Amino acid sequence: MLDIGVIMPELVKYGGAERFIIECVTRWQKKHRITLYSTRFAKDILREHGVNEDVKLIELSPYFEGPHAMFLNAGLLPKVWECEIGAHDVYQTNLCPTHLIDVHPVVWCPHEPSRMIYDLKYDQPYSPHNQKTNIHVYPKHTYDTIEGDMHQPYAKAAIFLDKLIAADTIVANSRFGAAYLENVYNRKVSAVVYPGVNLDDFLHMPPDENILLTVGQLWPHKRIKLIIEAVKYIDDVQLYVVGNGPERDRLKEAAYKLGISDRVFFLEGLTNHEVQILFARCLAVVFTPIREPFGIVALEAMAAGRPLIGVNEGGFTEVVDSSCAFLIPPSPHAIVEKVRYLIDNKHVAREMGAAGLEKAREYTWDRTADTLMSIIERTHGEWKKKNKKRKAPVVKERKKTLFGAHYYCWYGDGLGASHWNDNLEKGGVTDMPTMGYYASSYGVTIENHFEIMEGAGVDFAILNLHLDYGGYNDYELASIKNILSIAKDKDSPLRFAVNLCLYDFREEDLEEVMGIINRDLAGADHYLRLNDKPVIFIFWTGLLDGSKRHADLLDKSCSGFIKIANSLRLNAKDEDKKTFGLFDGFSLYSPLELIAEKNWEKLWQKSYETSVQNDGIRVVTISPGYDDSHLKDDEREDNTYRVVARNNGKTYARMIEFVLSQETPPHMVAITTFNEYHENTHIEPSVAHGTLYMDMTRDFILKGRKKWDGR
Repeated sequence: MLDIGVIMPELVKYGGAERFIIECVTRWQKKHRITLYSTRFAKDILREHGVNEDVKLIELSPYFEGPHAMFLNAGLLPKVWECEIGAHDVYQTNLCPTHLIDVHPVVWCPHEPSRMIYDLKYDQPYSPHNQKTNIHVYPKHTYDTIEGDMHQPYAKAAIFLDKLIAADTIVANSRFGAAYLENVYNRKVSAVVYPGVNLDDFLHMPPDENILLTVGQLWPHKRIKLIIEAVKYIDDVQLYVVGNGPERDRLKEAAYKLGISDRVFFLEGLTNHEVQILFARCLAVVFTPIREPFGIVALEAMAAGRPLIGVNEGGFTEVVDSSCAFLIPPSPHAIVEKVRYLIDNKHVAREMGAAGLEKAREYTWDRTADTLMSIIERTHGEWKKKNKKRKAPVVKERKKTLFGAHYYCWYGDGLGASHWNDNLEKGGVTDMPTMGYYASSYGVTIENHFEIMEGAGVDFAILNLHLDYGGYNDYELASIKNILSIAKDKDSPLRFAVNLCLYDFREEDLEEVMGIINRDLAGADHYLRLNDKPVIFIFWTGLLDGSKRHADLLDKSCSGFIKIANSLRLNAKDEDKKTFGLFDGFSLYSPLELIAEKNWEKLWQKSYETSVQNDGIRVVTISPGYDDSHLKDDEREDNTYRVVARNNGKTYARMIEFVLSQETPPHMVAITTFNEYHENTHIEPSVAHGTLYMDMTRDFILKGRKKWDGR
């Protein structure tokens, strides 16, 4: 099974490119994990055509609007999307500008290049009275309007950006389209995958009515006007135009001026069944676009058993021949000639329809989906082989003990900034890091901390992300993203996992933050994984004990993760009634605050022995000490153990000795904390303690690895 990210700019209609993706996804979803990315979804269309609930739908930022929209959408927008797309085994992108999204490995199906800057650049509507050019940037449903003489500069800039193609494999939908793409991008097209058609979707009736049908979006390059002008010269013929677009009013006006508005009908928003009825009733399907890269309407005409009258250009001419289609020059006169012939020879229309139906059997969506999937699988395999020498993640299974520390990324820049003595209630500190009062989001801070943790042999850091009724902490999230990005840039051996700190929160906020964690964090190269699953820690205060609703909500939101509790209480005998099997491992966050010093080892041992939950993660926590006595928070008043002295490292040494005495090795050792200064649990080098605790940590990790892993 592959985890595939499928990216499509818009999925709000059932046009040719959209149909291609929807039909493929309905078949791929049976064997692979699929995530669909798009700026907009028509969920009813997805459901109607069989996309099930297992397919994740993630909305991307919308198109830019305004005077600079063309330029922004051509270059900036795909980079915005790039930051919103999660990690997957392989990606399948569609249309422009998804080819500029730098994710790998990726198979790009352009369907067509940005034609408005290439072969259609001189066919964009221009208004001389106000000097405005309307640009159609497919697949948008509206024009981008460019004022004055900016059209050509924007087009040149867009061409420059468009050539910065990131795709590993390019797939065309016709040989015609492949040649076009190779000419534009100077890149080899790896394969041609023709679209398909569902024969069972169509009704079959004798072509007895003089109805012409054309289907497509109403843009100038579709040349619907040619068909309308032809109808003027064919008596007793009706034309049904199915589709929508900004040229609709102009086309209706053209029909009115030609005196045939009573015989030309514009239809939109039809169901599939209603469109099928139109195919069944018509005499012929007329299709006249300018150099269409493929044109799925041709296959639909064949599947409906109707002759095609189409222009002799474009990719669709590769799937039809004279037995089922008239291929003509793009002129009203040529359309008139063929329509009159079919009206006078209905038997020929029936014969051509039967021949087209037989040829359409070769073009099934099953074949399309299977062929494209084989290319995706091959691209994925070649990428893995090519990059097999890259450094593999340190932590993939539980065969060795992992040493990690809680890491807080909420600090602002300087004393008095966020969490550096910014308030007496919760933000007071009595010690200072040796590197000064740093900003958590800064690269210099992160790189310095990497150096310290790597030097001590730390395997992973637990990154705290707070969620309360105001939503998630966006500063912490920004810092976490920087940490993962810098770790990748530096090829750090460290791995990272989120610790979701839950307080009063709304369900929609939990859903949002887990969507961000899934999309932006969990798939990153340096995110902590055990047994090929991402790990998430959940700070458990006990306030949600016994709430089945919240346990189910968290279980669903964290589906696919290994879930480990960082608890303020011991694992209880009736834990199944408190957390309902939510966790795979259960660890104490602060093992020094729960009992008198004389009973520490007894409590630690009990906690260690009961830490294993569903998935067998055995976790032990150590801490150098605790002191929050300087904080004026009323909620801390009831804590009996507000001060647990460090005793110049003796408290930490006692915990270390306890852990090293265990014959059954832990899967994880969590240090509380690397840098939580409010409660003085930090081991980071500081003015008060120097490097004592990092030195002790390094020695502990060396001894632990030698004892349990033989390293």
